[in-house]
Amino acid sequence: MELNKIKLHGFKSFEKQTEFEIKKGLTGIVGPNGCGKSNVLDSLQWVMGETSYKNLRGSEMDDVIFSGSDTSPSRNFAEVSVIMSETNNTSDESKASGDEYEIKRRIERNSGSKYYINSIEKRAKDVQLFFADNSLGPHSISIVKQGQINQIIESKPNERRKILEEAAGISGLHHRKHEAILKLNATRLNIERLADIISVVGTEMSSLKRQANQAEKFKAIASQIRDYEKELLKIDWHSIEAKREELDQNIKDIQDNVKNIKDEIDSLEFENNDLGDFMKPIRKEYENLIDDLQQKRSNELNLKNELQYTTEKITTASKQVDQILIDLDREKTNLTDQESQLEDLDSKFAELHKTINDIEKIESNIIQASSDATDSYKMLEKEYNRLLSEVLTKETENKHIEDQIEECHENLRKLSTELENALKDKSYRGVDDSNEKDRGLYMNKQKKIEESLISTLRDIDQCEENKRKLSQDLEKNKELSLILDFEIRQSQKTKKELEEYLLSIENPDAIVNKIKITDGFERKVGRILNDLEISTLKKGKKFWINTNQEFDDKFADCITPLADLIEGPKEIHIFLKYTGYTEVNEINKIIELLRPGQQVITANGEMIRWDGFVQKFNTDAENTNIPHARKKIIDLSKNIQSNEMKLETLKTDTREVSENLEKIINEQSMEKENWKRLIEEQKLVTDNIKALDKKIITEKDSALSNEIKINSIEENIKINNRNIESLSLKKINKSEIEKAQNTLEKAKQDFYNAKTIADIKEANTQNILREKRDLEKSQKDLIENRNSWEARKNQTEAYLKDLNQRLNNSEELLKSIASEPEKIKHKQSEIEIELERSTQKKKDLQEKLGKHEQKYQKNNEKIKSLESDLMKASEMLIQARTKLENLDDRKIELNDKIKINLGINSKDLFDDTSSSSLDREKIIQLLSQAYSQREKIGAVNLTASDQYAEKKEYHEELCRENEDLVSATETLHKGIVEIDREARERLQQSYEKVNSNFKLLFEKLFEGGKAELKLDDNEDILNAGLDIVAWPPGKKPQTISLLSGGEQALTVIALILAVFLENPAPVCILDEVDAPLDDTNVKKFCDTLDDLSKNSNTKFLIVTHHPYTMSRMDRLFGITMAEKGESVMLSVDLNQAEKMVNEEIVA
Repeated sequence: MELNKIKLHGFKSFEKQTEFEIKKGLTGIVGPNGCGKSNVLDSLQWVMGETSYKNLRGSEMDDVIFSGSDTSPSRNFAEVSVIMSETNNTSDESKASGDEYEIKRRIERNSGSKYYINSIEKRAKDVQLFFADNSLGPHSISIVKQGQINQIIESKPNERRKILEEAAGISGLHHRKHEAILKLNATRLNIERLADIISVVGTEMSSLKRQANQAEKFKAIASQIRDYEKELLKIDWHSIEAKREELDQNIKDIQDNVKNIKDEIDSLEFENNDLGDFMKPIRKEYENLIDDLQQKRSNELNLKNELQYTTEKITTASKQVDQILIDLDREKTNLTDQESQLEDLDSKFAELHKTINDIEKIESNIIQASSDATDSYKMLEKEYNRLLSEVLTKETENKHIEDQIEECHENLRKLSTELENALKDKSYRGVDDSNEKDRGLYMNKQKKIEESLISTLRDIDQCEENKRKLSQDLEKNKELSLILDFEIRQSQKTKKELEEYLLSIENPDAIVNKIKITDGFERKVGRILNDLEISTLKKGKKFWINTNQEFDDKFADCITPLADLIEGPKEIHIFLKYTGYTEVNEINKIIELLRPGQQVITANGEMIRWDGFVQKFNTDAENTNIPHARKKIIDLSKNIQSNEMKLETLKTDTREVSENLEKIINEQSMEKENWKRLIEEQKLVTDNIKALDKKIITEKDSALSNEIKINSIEENIKINNRNIESLSLKKINKSEIEKAQNTLEKAKQDFYNAKTIADIKEANTQNILREKRDLEKSQKDLIENRNSWEARKNQTEAYLKDLNQRLNNSEELLKSIASEPEKIKHKQSEIEIELERSTQKKKDLQEKLGKHEQKYQKNNEKIKSLESDLMKASEMLIQARTKLENLDDRKIELNDKIKINLGINSKDLFDDTSSSSLDREKIIQLLSQAYSQREKIGAVNLTASDQYAEKKEYHEELCRENEDLVSATETLHKGIVEIDREARERLQQSYEKVNSNFKLLFEKLFEGGKAELKLDDNEDILNAGLDIVAWPPGKKPQTISLLSGGEQALTVIALILAVFLENPAPVCILDEVDAPLDDTNVKKFCDTLDDLSKNSNTKFLIVTHHPYTMSRMDRLFGITMAEKGESVMLSVDLNQAEKMVNEEIVA
C-alpha cells in the first residue's frame, strides 16, 4: 500500500482546496515559522482517526475548521482526504497499480466528524484499523512530530516497547485483542444475566402452573353464576311488565279528571272578564283623582320646605355679614405687620452687602500671598530631594563597594579551604572497598524514608480535610455575621426614621401621650386616634373637655370598645366608649350592629361609622400613627440588642474557628516542611547511591581533575586579591559623606519652615473664602425670606379686596329675600281648600268600586281552589308518567344487563319457555353462595394456561442461547490466546531484525561505535521494557539519557529508520527532526534517507528549515501566507529543475 495524494479543504489555515501529490523519494515541506507547515502533519493525524483536540494543538475539535481571516469568512466544515493504492513491485522501475482507496474525514461545526472509505460512510474504528493494518495511525512511529524525539528519549522502557510493536505490525492485533477481551467480558456478563433470567423464568413457570389450575375452578363457578343470573333477570322482567299495565290505567283516569277541572275554570274566568270591563272606567277615574291629590300634597310640602329654606337663608346671610366684618379687621392688622417685617429685612440685607464688599477687597491679596508661600516651599522641597538623592547615592555606592570587598574576602576563605582539601586529596588512588556497604546502608535508609513519606502524606491529607471543614465553618460564620450586621443596621435605620417621624409630628401636650394601649393593638387601633395626636386638654385650636354625660348604648359582642383596650384621661372616655375594634371585615354587617354615634376600626384598617361613612387607612405604612411608632421603636431596640448579642457570640465562635484553622494550617505547614525535608533526604540518598555507582568509574579521572582544580583555585585567589586592591581605591571618603549630610539637614529645616508658613497662609485664605460663602448664603436666604413676605402682603391685599366684595353681595341678598315668606304663606292656604274637595270625591268612588270588587274576589277565590285541584291532579299525572318512565328505564337497564352479563338479547332470553322451579329469594341465596365461593378463590389469571405454554417455550430458547454463549466464550478465549501467540512471535522476530538494523544504522550515522536494543528481564515479551544502549566512537557504553543532545537525536533517528527497514510504512513524516543536528550530522541524516527512499517503497515527507536538507529533497512544497491566516502551497520538482538547468548548460 502506498500514499499517493493528500487533499485539504477548510482545514485549519488551508481555506481553499489544496492537494499534495506525494511521489517516490524525498518530499520537503518548507516555509517560514507559523505559515502552516505543521498543519499538513496535523491533517494526516486527523484523517487517521485522532480524537484528542490537544494533540492537534486546539482547545476543541471544531478548531480544525478554518476560522476566517481579514479577506475570507470562516467555514462551517473541514475535510481531509488521503488517496492510497495497493501496488506490486515487478522491478525497481516499474509498478503495476492495484486497487485505489480514498479515505476521507469530514467535520461540520457543532456536528461532529464522519468517516468515508471510497465515499461509503464508516465507523472511526474501521478507519483506525485500516491504517493500523498498514503500519499507520495517528500515534504511529511513522509520524515524528516536533518534540517527539525528546519524548522517546525521556519515555520509560515499557513505553518504548511500542516502537517494536510498530515494527512488528501488531497494532492491529492489539486493537483486535482489545475488542475480543471486551466481547469476552460482555459475553460472560450475558451468561450470568441469562442464568438469572432462566432462574426467574423457572420460578414464573411454577407460579403459572398453579394459576392455570385455579383458573379452571374459577370458570366452573362463573358458569353456575351465569345460570342463576339468567333466571333472576327473567323474573325481574315479568315483574316490570305487570307494573307497567297497572300504571297505564291509572294515567287514563287522572287525565279525565284534569279535563273537567279546566272546563269549570274557563267559565269563571269569562264572568270575571265582564266585571273587569265594567270597573275599568271607574278605576281609571279613581286613579286620576289619587294622582291629583298626591300632586297637591307635594305642592303643599314644597311650599313648606321653601318657607323653611328662605328663613334659613336670611339667617345665614346675616351671619356671613358679621363674619366678613371680623375678617376685615384681622387682615388689616396682618397687612401692617407684614410691611414692618419687610422694612427689617431690607436693613439686614444692606449690612450683609457691605460686609461682602469689604471681604472682596482683601481677597485677591490673601490668595496671592498664599500662592507665593506655596511656590517657595515647593522650590525648597525640590532642592531637599536633590541633596537627599546625592547623599543616598554616595552611601549606596560606598556600601556596595564594601559588600564587594567582603565578598572577595569570603571567596578567599572558601578558596583557601577548597585548596587545602584539594591538596589532601591529591595523592588519592584506588577504589574504596566500603562503597558496596555504604550503598546497602543508603538503600535501607531510602526504604525508611519512603515509609515516612507515606505516613507524612496521610497526615497532610488529614490536615487538608480538617482545614476544609474549618474553612467551611469560618465562611458560614462570616455569612451569618454579615446577615446579622445587616439586620442590625436596617433596624437602627428604621428606628432612627421612626424617632425622626415622632420628633417631627409629636406634641408634648397631645392626649396621645397620656394614653396607654394594650400590647398588640398599637397598630390596629392607632389609626383612628389621629385626633388625639393633634389635640390637647388645654384650650387651643383642638382640645377636649369633660362633658360629665353617660350613655347606655353598648356595642355588639363581636366589637370591643376602645375603653377596654386603652387607658386615658376622663375627657376622652365617651370617645373611647363609642369607638370600637372588631375582627369582622363585612362592612354591611358591621353597620347593622352600630347605633347612633358609634364607630369601629376593623383589622383591615377600615373605619366604619354608624351613618354609613367608611374610611380606609394605609395598612402598609410603618409609621401611620404615634402609638404604633412608639411600640415599633421598643420592639426594634429589643431586636437590635438581641442581634448584637448573637453577633458577639458569633464573633467569639469565629475567633475560635480561626484559631483552630490557624493551628491546623501551622500543623499542615510543619507536615509539608517535614515532607519536603524527607524528599530532600530521599533525593540526597538517591544522589549518593548514584554517586557510589559512578564512583568507581570517575575515580580514575579524579587525580587529573583535582590538579586542574588546584590550579583553578590558585588563579581565583590571585584574581580576588587584585579585586580587593582596586575596590579599596574606589571607596569614597567618610568626610565627604558627612559634609553632604550637614548640607541636607540645613535644606530640610528650611523646607519644613517654608511649608509651615504656606500651610498657615492657606488656612487663612480658606477661612476668608468660607466666611464669604456663608455671608453670600445668608444674603440669598434674606432675599428668599423678603420675597416670601412680599408674597404674603400681596395675598393679604387681595384677600381684603375679596372680603369687601363679599360684604356688598351679602347685603344685597338680604334686601332681595326679606318679603318672600309672606308670599309663600298665602299660596299654602289656597292649596289646603283644594285638598278638602278632592278628598270627598275620592270617598264616593271607593264605595262604588267596593260592591263590584267583592263579587270579582269571590270568583277569583273559586278559580284558585280549582287551580289547586288541577295542580294536584297534574302532579299525580306527572308522578304516574315518571313511574312509567322509570319502569321503561329499568326495562332498558335490564335489557343492557342481559346483554352484558349473558351476552344475548332479551328476546332470546324469553324464547326459552322453560320455567324455573325456584322462587326469586331462593335464586338470590344460591347466587350469593356462588359469589362467596368465587371471592374465596381471589384474583385469578384466566390466561395462565397460555402464558405457561409461552414461558415454557421461552425457557427452552434461553437454555439454547446459554449453550451458544458458552461456546462463543471458548472461541473468544482461544482467539485471544492465538493473538498473543502470534504477537509474541512477530514481536520477537521484529526485535531481532530492528536491533540488527539499528546497529548498522547507528554505525553508519556515527561512522563507528556500537549500539543495541535490550529487553528487560520480564518473562512475557509483550510486557517487556525496551532500553537503548549506545557506544559512540571513543566513549564508554551508556544509556541514551546520558548522551549529548545531538547524539540522542541521531540515535533516535537511527531507531526510527531501523523500524522502517523492518516494517516499511507507506509514508514516513519527519517534522524538523534535523533541528538539533550540526551540518555534518545533517549530511549523514540526508544520505541515510536518500538510501532508504531508493531501496524501499516508503515515501518520505520532511518538514525542515535547514538549507542543506532542502537541497537534498527531490521536490519541495513551499507553504506561505500571502494573506494573513490563509496558507497557500507552491511546489517545485528539484530533480526536474536540475535536469532543465543541465540541458540549458549543454545547449
